[in-house]
Amino acid sequence: MSDMPWADVDPLPHLNGDLTSVLDSVRSLQRAWKEVVNANDAAFREARRRSLRRHAVETGIIERLYDVDWGVTEALVAEGLTADAVARASDGSVSEDVLDIIRSQYDALEFLCEAARQGREVSISLIRELHVALTRLQPTYTATGPNGIVFRATLHHGEWKTQPNHVTRSDGSRLEYTPPEHVAAQMDALVELHRSMEGVDPLVRAAWLHHRFVRIHPFEDGNGRVARCLTLLGLLKCDMAPLVVDRRERDRYLTCLDRANEGDLRPLIRFFAELEIVALRSELERPLTGAETTAAAGGALAVLGAGIERLRGLQAETGAAERARRVADLAGSVQERIETWLGDMAHQFDTMLKDGIDPQSFASVKSAAPPDERARYWRWQMIRAAQSVDFFANLHDGAWWTRLRLVALGQELRYLVFLQKVGRGETGVLALTVYAETLGRDASCQGPHQEADTVVVSTPTETVTWIYTDAPETHWENVEAVLDTTLAASLHKFTSGLG
Repeated sequence: MSDMPWADVDPLPHLNGDLTSVLDSVRSLQRAWKEVVNANDAAFREARRRSLRRHAVETGIIERLYDVDWGVTEALVAEGLTADAVARASDGSVSEDVLDIIRSQYDALEFLCEAARQGREVSISLIRELHVALTRLQPTYTATGPNGIVFRATLHHGEWKTQPNHVTRSDGSRLEYTPPEHVAAQMDALVELHRSMEGVDPLVRAAWLHHRFVRIHPFEDGNGRVARCLTLLGLLKCDMAPLVVDRRERDRYLTCLDRANEGDLRPLIRFFAELEIVALRSELERPLTGAETTAAAGGALAVLGAGIERLRGLQAETGAAERARRVADLAGSVQERIETWLGDMAHQFDTMLKDGIDPQSFASVKSAAPPDERARYWRWQMIRAAQSVDFFANLHDGAWWTRLRLVALGQELRYLVFLQKVGRGETGVLALTVYAETLGRDASCQGPHQEADTVVVSTPTETVTWIYTDAPETHWENVEAVLDTTLAASLHKFTSGLG
């Protein structure tokens, strides 16, 4: 493809396509989210801190500023941005310098939350302040001179760039950002156009601002981090949760931005909408009651008594029984569709493997649903899948699970699809997650204690979420897409180990 020259900031184009469904899903989940977080300030604050800590870690990884192992990231998110949290993680370490950068990025996010609470609008001064806050511990950046030599240059915090910059796209063409002499005027135009879009859906408006800001690239470095903060500001001002673009979604994120460069903003809007669903879902938490918080000093019986009272309160909530009934009906109907889909796949897999690979191979599908005791099987895998996409899985009665089992040449694939209630109590929210594992053919490892190898776990955009008022077919197209993508990845790992 030919090079793409810089262009003036343009207003939001007309959006054709299938965005209505995903944006409606966000609004429905936001209503359920508000019912919980408005009445539970302690839980809301802790869930929000977790979201901001995750953003603080991942935003630098997206930009290749540093690398942090996944286990360490989970410890930092759950426990706080401390060296002690890193020390308790089992699979990596983080230098104090990197921790300081992450903390400074977290401080910038807290500044952003305060700006949202104060009702501050996007402005030139706010954008400059954000850049200073995000990059204050970054003295230099990687620059390329006119002769192509790469060197470390001084980063000027909060100041517009003075040298032209560009990026090479995946096809080898060059995408030019706004030249330095036009940055001030283009940023003024960006802010004015953004202000004129107050009636636009918050996610559409956020995606437009995000892309147009990146297209200008007004700073020497840190533009992506500022753009993601501006996205959060717009969402927070509209009572939405701070979405997180993590390392698993980096490739899709960059692809969506490039599609926007070519004039199609819809993929980026859909991407942000899916991440917002994940963010809202992750904050559906319930706090400990005051009695539970103080009961610890009273010993074991006091703790148990306070916990029982909390559970009674959750069960007695207005509408809880109705939400529970409707979620169960919804999950049962969706599970039937999943069983049929996987059953068709299993039949085809069985035929293909028997004909071409192993006459003794077979494929089968099983499932279970509450109140069947088998609904409690796969608990560890259910929790792992829920944690992978950052939500609390309510497994009080188990979950609706469907398993595709594939055996060939002594190896086994277990592909598991879970329908799990989200949050403590009856929130009325249901999520689909996926987990796949393989068992090898090492004879020394066979038996009941043989350990399985994890091959696939849902990523944030490889999930589907329903509200109890949804119809079973509401998100079926998304379900098929998730099943097809994750099953293909599972089969790739499985078949790679056969030969």
